[in-house]
Amino acid sequence: MRMNLLLLCTLFAAAAGFMPADEASPPEPPRVALLNPLGINANATTRVILRGWNLKDTKSVSADREGVIVNVLKHESANVPGRQKAEEIGDQQLELEIVTPAEPVEGELGLIVETAAGKSAPARLLIGARQPVLTETEPNDSFAQAQLISVPQLVTGEIHADANVDVYRFELSEPQTVRVRVIAGDLGAGLDSLLTLYNAAGNVIRQSDDQPDSRDSLLQLPLAAGTWLVVIQDAHDRGGPAHPYRLEVTAVDAPDQAR
Repeated sequence: MRMNLLLLCTLFAAAAGFMPADEASPPEPPRVALLNPLGINANATTRVILRGWNLKDTKSVSADREGVIVNVLKHESANVPGRQKAEEIGDQQLELEIVTPAEPVEGELGLIVETAAGKSAPARLLIGARQPVLTETEPNDSFAQAQLISVPQLVTGEIHADANVDVYRFELSEPQTVRVRVIAGDLGAGLDSLLTLYNAAGNVIRQSDDQPDSRDSLLQLPLAAGTWLVVIQDAHDRGGPAHPYRLEVTAVDAPDQAR
């Protein structure tokens, strides 16, 4: 009788919702999707957006190189454009201020986010550059609006919206082998780059989508003296704050030339 009474009480408690709930699953540690911009200068103070997941209760963000100071300025929800997914590009972001030391620094550093749930894996951020650095300037969406760059040059930019293209123009005073490289997806950016080289008449000379081990684009070919145009876009016509890139243009000695 006691057994039946105990069983009835247990069933009643369960039906009424009085049974203790299962323990809540532990909070997940922070994860970083990408940084925008993808690189910063040495001896500078730079604002950087860190985008990812589980960032709400961030205690600190630290760098794995001595002398680099990281301040967290703001936490907020991250905009997810309509054709993209939060699970791929993150749904939260931190606004950071990063101060790099005065001594020359080049290479990369890792940024580590810490919350009560743990630490993130280091997110790679390039630092310093061998080429002169230029920031993309809009509008540069057509041949007529092409932004002039030099050779060599490093451009920091962003495909800022769906169906956006960025166009750059460079001049060669003599025949030269030129290497044009996009750095984006390899550093976590959502951009799946498509890179196209045109001559001054608007004819396609060469195009690069993915490389064998990367979705970033690379062109290297001999060019004649004259005007050349480089167009960078997303292969799926997507864009937004998760689509930053670095465009490297360098010269390489070679005897042949293409027209």
